[in-house]
Amino acid sequence: MDNKEITKKMIDGHRKAFETGFNSMVMLQENTSKAVDSFLKQTPWVPFQTKSMINDWNSMYKKGAMDFKEAAERSYSKLEEVLTSGLETVKPKTEN
Repeated sequence: MDNKEITKKMIDGHRKAFETGFNSMVMLQENTSKAVDSFLKQTPWVPFQTKSMINDWNSMYKKGAMDFKEAAERSYSKLEEVLTSGLETVKPKTEN
């Protein structure tokens, strides 16, 4: 196996670990959001402005998380491009 293949596999493994962790975070956030929405629907004493603020906060969080994921994906692509383009296959020295 040459250096490019090893480097690519390492980056792919790290990328998959990031995606798994990120997807877990998104699922947790979605479940929390559903629970908060359910709570807010059952509480008439919470003012409309507060409900609106919570919904806006949730929307901002989702947008920030997606922006973060896009930035991470761009960074992984750049990292892979830089590392794999700069590496040359190391060949063993032959004795004459």
